[in-house]
Amino acid sequence: MKKSRYFSDLLRNYNDEVDDLVTDSGGKSVLQKRLNDKRREIDAILPMIGFSPEMVSVVFYGAFGFTSPEIMQRIVLSEPGRSGFLAWSTLKKQLAVTDWALPLVAASLKTQGGDAFLVATAALEFLRLNDSSDAPALEQLEEKERGEDGDEGDEGDGTNDLSEAQTS
Repeated sequence: MKKSRYFSDLLRNYNDEVDDLVTDSGGKSVLQKRLNDKRREIDAILPMIGFSPEMVSVVFYGAFGFTSPEIMQRIVLSEPGRSGFLAWSTLKKQLAVTDWALPLVAASLKTQGGDAFLVATAALEFLRLNDSSDAPALEQLEEKERGEDGDEGDEGDGTNDLSEAQTS
């Protein structure tokens, strides 16, 4: 998928951040636990959006459903402050946001730069799900989440919440 240099670089960093969260030093799947920890710490990590947004964006892993791929494609071809980069108030009408992510969205909007951060984060999630050239395969992450013995990872990852949010 075509994307601006901004999103190309940011997506690489985002994917690296997700990869870092997937397993612990012993190889055990800990993605959901680490995501949940980061989500609880949202107020403490939000100041990082100015210099390392990918480290905060991961809290929205699995938070968005996309009803307009065309709008998302327009965003990923742009960058903050440029034509084609929508305001969050406009973009949110084109998204399904899971219930668990709503407090994270509200906290982000209270932070300077939070509007552009949320748009970029939604674009990263869109790319993660739709850009096979850069994004880690969802199946690979799910396999790591289940672990070698086939057990499911931590519950509460929000993946089922997304389908519910899209149908409501």
